[in-house]
Amino acid sequence: DPAVRAGAARVIARLKVTEAGDALIKAINDSKADVRYASMRALGALREQRAVGALTEQLAYYKKGEGAWSALDALARIASPASVQIFKDRLRDRDPYIRRAATEGLGRAGDTASIETLEANTSTDDAAMVRLATAFALQKLGRNYAARIVDLMASPKVTAQGQEYLLELGPPMVPTLIPRLQDPDAEMREAVADVLGVIGDATTLPALEAATKDRDASVVSAAKRALARLRPP
Repeated sequence: DPAVRAGAARVIARLKVTEAGDALIKAINDSKADVRYASMRALGALREQRAVGALTEQLAYYKKGEGAWSALDALARIASPASVQIFKDRLRDRDPYIRRAATEGLGRAGDTASIETLEANTSTDDAAMVRLATAFALQKLGRNYAARIVDLMASPKVTAQGQEYLLELGPPMVPTLIPRLQDPDAEMREAVADVLGVIGDATTLPALEAATKDRDASVVSAAKRALARLRPP
């Protein structure tokens, strides 16, 4: 059942089952597109360096659409130096999903030569997901774009994307996030509380305790979830 195969690939990605690399590389050539795409994205989630060549071939084959995005997204997560020129070539692609992946790849690959181009894209790209990806990439490259990442999360369409970036950037983002528990937007406060529950520590507890008295029930629930994760058993 191809639905089971695709589902297995997604679970492997979520659980980071690194020993599944060989099976996923083989599944790139599955007869069903959904399985191929899920397998490529899973290889990216596993940061499977051995898959760079196969994924590059898939990107060249598909050129556009979900197949191309799945391959480039995987390459962007692996972030091999060998893929840097591919990322640069795709920064002006018509597809915002492709531009987003290419941007992320440059940030994760540490390509400081792209900083000037990326800084221009933070305000000129017409897709919110790409502007957010650009802020993330610049933060990865050593620029101070943490606050910009959170600001761009204000659009509900990209909130989850921003949370993923903050989780990847980790504990250094905590000082930027704590004040945002007072943000006027309840959805932003909820999103920040959930992130703090993963990357926070004991110093984060007082701010989250205060958030349990928030006027919005969703924020209160998020703050309680975060506290449950951070407090020792």
